[in-house]
Amino acid sequence: MKRMMTLVLVLTGACLIVGLHSSTAAPQADAVERPASHLTPLMRMKLDRSKGILEGLTLEDFDMIVSNARALRLLSTEAGWNVIQTTEYAAQSRDFQRATDLIVEAAEGKDIHRAAMGYVALTVRCVECHSYMRKVQAVPESTNRE
Repeated sequence: MKRMMTLVLVLTGACLIVGLHSSTAAPQADAVERPASHLTPLMRMKLDRSKGILEGLTLEDFDMIVSNARALRLLSTEAGWNVIQTTEYAAQSRDFQRATDLIVEAAEGKDIHRAAMGYVALTVRCVECHSYMRKVQAVPESTNRE
């Protein structure tokens, strides 16, 4: 039963990531073309590391889980990560870091269920933060400061 629940949670997280990626990867014909973002390489690294965690979870490869979660944690300290300076964005980043720490701790303890729950929490953090970023980017610059 626990294995089935873990599988459902991991697959749900994977669907969220794939859905978010596919909705931004293939622009529709009537969509306005946006210039390439300077954050694209960082986003690609984040997605690759997230996929690495998911792969590690599905294979119960704890070393893969740990290395990818640590790499994500490290990415969150890069200068390119901090794209806006608001208290909400800082809180979102801290929550993301806590989720990566939980995944590392669980994987080091060989607890696949807890690592999977950490991955779900990480995915939720990503969705919440990207939603926040879209809202902030829609507001004129002078009103973004908190």
